[in-house]
Amino acid sequence: MFQKRITVNVHATDELNRARFVRQLRAAMPEVRVVRGNGDVDCLLMGADDTVAAGELRRLTRDGGAPVVLIADELGETELMAVAEYGVRSVLWRRRLTPGRLARAVHAAAGCCPLVPLVTALM
Repeated sequence: MFQKRITVNVHATDELNRARFVRQLRAAMPEVRVVRGNGDVDCLLMGADDTVAAGELRRLTRDGGAPVVLIADELGETELMAVAEYGVRSVLWRRRLTPGRLARAVHAAAGCCPLVPLVTALM
């Protein structure tokens, strides 16, 4: 069992969506600590045609910091391939987000679980 407390940095272009997601994350994983700044895992909320979040995704993955979990409204095939090339650990569809899926994605990104190919994380 993973003993270290996981810190998660949540990125969103809309502060209200960020607050809703933080509440959902804390309900799914009360053991995590949400931070602003350096964390063990970066969660990025990306809306449809969200160019600001796309730029943030490029910055997060280029900097080589924490592993990224992407929570997306929708992604086209080209965008999905770019996300895989960026090295995103998990992609979760916001409309199908459950506490279990969120917890598995964050634990896997933090290194608590064996890595699975990105394709299998797309549920």
